[in-house]
Amino acid sequence: MIEHLSVGRAGYFYARKKRLSDAAVNSLFRTLRSNAQQPSQNLFRAIRDKVDGLTYSAICFSFERSPSFLEPQAKAVERIFGFLLIVERGTLVAIFKSGLDLPSDFKSEYFNKVGNERVERAIARHDAIFEKLRLKNMSTSKLALRAKTLEARDLANAVPISSASRFVPQGYSVRRPDGSYSATPNTGRISVRADRAGYEEIVRWAGEIMDLLTAGAGVASPFIRNFARPLDLDTIPAGVHPTFVAPDIPTLASSLFDDEDRIRLVREDAGAHVELAKGEIDPILDELDRSFPIRTTRAAVQILNDAGADQIGELKFGKTRISLAGLAIPSISDIFVENAATPVGADPQRRLLARYLDREDLFTVLFSDLALAYIDGSLYRDEALLDGGANFLRRLQVVPELARATSEKGRFVAGQVEFDVTSVFRVVVDHIASDAEVLICDDLSDEWADFIGIDPRSNPAMISFYHAKHGNRSLSASAFHDSVGQAIKNLGRMVLPAEAMPAKYASWDANYRNAGAATSIARIMRGGGRAAVERSVEEASSTPDLVKRVYIVTSSLSRGQVEQAFADAAAGRPPTPHFVQLYWLLMSFFSACAEVGVIGYVACQP
Repeated sequence: MIEHLSVGRAGYFYARKKRLSDAAVNSLFRTLRSNAQQPSQNLFRAIRDKVDGLTYSAICFSFERSPSFLEPQAKAVERIFGFLLIVERGTLVAIFKSGLDLPSDFKSEYFNKVGNERVERAIARHDAIFEKLRLKNMSTSKLALRAKTLEARDLANAVPISSASRFVPQGYSVRRPDGSYSATPNTGRISVRADRAGYEEIVRWAGEIMDLLTAGAGVASPFIRNFARPLDLDTIPAGVHPTFVAPDIPTLASSLFDDEDRIRLVREDAGAHVELAKGEIDPILDELDRSFPIRTTRAAVQILNDAGADQIGELKFGKTRISLAGLAIPSISDIFVENAATPVGADPQRRLLARYLDREDLFTVLFSDLALAYIDGSLYRDEALLDGGANFLRRLQVVPELARATSEKGRFVAGQVEFDVTSVFRVVVDHIASDAEVLICDDLSDEWADFIGIDPRSNPAMISFYHAKHGNRSLSASAFHDSVGQAIKNLGRMVLPAEAMPAKYASWDANYRNAGAATSIARIMRGGGRAAVERSVEEASSTPDLVKRVYIVTSSLSRGQVEQAFADAAAGRPPTPHFVQLYWLLMSFFSACAEVGVIGYVACQP
C-alpha cells in the first residue's frame, strides 16, 4: 500500500548521532503502535528498504484519539491515520510524518540537530530572495519586542537593518531559481512548493536536500548575514562565561494555549493526574518569566535564585548543546507536561516541566561576551559588537551638567518658579531641551514622559520625550529598569493622539505640585499659552516627516565608564555581569525605538 502514499515535500532533517539498525527501527515502530489507542493493522510497513541508494523505513496505521474540542467525559473518539517515513543517507536523516511522531527518547538517542549555519548555506544561499522572515529578539528583557514576522516580495529591499543584528532568524521563505523553499533552522524543517509526490519521489527529494546540507556546500545570502550569526559551542573563547539564563515563557505559553498540537500542565493529586486551569498556570509562568543569575565555579555552572545566593540548577555544556539540568524551583517541582492529544494522565511521554524546558531548548543563556547568546538550542553572535560597541556609544550623549546633579527633581516649596539648579529636571530644561520651541512638564498623574518637547516649525518637525532619573554613578542596570519601561510603554503616544489631548491640555493648565507644595512652576514652560500649544501639537503631529526622539536622561551613567568597559572587553577582560545586563537592557530600548521609527538616546555624564 505504500505506493498510494502522496505527501508534500516537507521534512525534518537531522544529523545522525548513532547508526540506525533494522532492530532499532523495528523497536521504534513497535513503540509507536504500543503508544497508540486501538491501533489498526499496518496499512504499510517497510524496514530500511532502498531507493536509488537511499535507505528508507515507513509505517502507516490508524488509531483512536479523543477529539481536542470535547471533554473526556464525552467518551467520544475519532479514528485517524498516521504515517512516519525515515530516509537515511550517510550521517543525515530526514523524517516525514503526519499523525505520528518520534518518541523524544528515541530522538535524543539517535539524532542531533543539523547546525543552523548548514541550513542557511543550503536554503538561504547567495541567490535566494527572501519573501518571509520570522525573527526572535536576542534580549531576555520583558520590555523588548520579543518576536516579529516580516513579509515582502523582496525583503532585502524593504527591511531596514539598523537593529537586525539583535534578532535571530527562526524561519524563512525564499525564492530561488530552482524553486520556493521554506526552512525553520531550529527544528530542521525544510520544504519546497511543489505538487504532492509518492514515496519514491519523496525519498529522492530528501537525498537532494541532504546533498545541499553537506558541510561546506554553498554560501549564505548577504541579507541573512545582517542578523545574528550561528556559531558552534566550541568557538566560545576561553575566559568567556555565562551570566544569565531565562526560560522562554512566550513559546511555552503559546504551546499551552495557542498551538494546534498543544501541551497541557498536570499535577498529581490523590494518585491521579489533574490538568491545571489557566488561573493556576499564569502564576507559574510569572514565576519563571525572569532572568536567573549564573555563578561559574571550577566544579559547575550554577543557576542561582533571584537573590543570587542559593543554587537552583545547573547548566551543562556539551559538544552541540547546553543542557538546563536540575532546575529546582518549588512552584514547578510537581508540575508535569503532557501532550494534550492524549487523555489526562495517559501520556507515556509525560515529563516534569523543568525537564521539558531543557528537552525543548526553551531557554536563553547570556554571556560575559556581550555579543553571544544561546537561543533555541543554538549559539549566536551579534556581529554589531565587533565594532567595539561604537554603535551603542553613538546613542550616549554627554551632558556635563549631569555630573553636578544631586537629585531627580529637587525640593519644593510654595511659590518657587523653577526646579532646583542641581536637579536632573533642571538639566533637562536648561540644557538638553533648551532649544525646544515648546516644552511641557508632564510629570505625575497620567504622565507620558517627564518632559515633552515640540518643534513644529523645525525642518523636519520633531517631538521629543524626556525621562529623567538620578542615581549614584554605576554600570548597573537597576537604575534604568523604570525609565526603560516607561519609555517603551509610551512609544505609541509620541504622535500625541488627538483623542487623548483634551485631558492633557487641561492638566497642563495648572502649575506643578509635588511633595505637598503648590509651586509657581508652569507646566507649559515654553511655547505660549494653551491655544498656542494646541496649534503646535496639531501642526507637529500631522507632519508626514515627523522625527520622534526619546531621551533617557540619567546622572547614574558615565559614557567614559561604558567606553572603558568596551575597551576592557576588546582586550580580553570580560565585563561584569552588571554591565552585561545594562547593555542588554539598553539595547532592548534602542531596538524597541527602532521598531516604531523612533530615535532613542541616553543622556549621561561624561
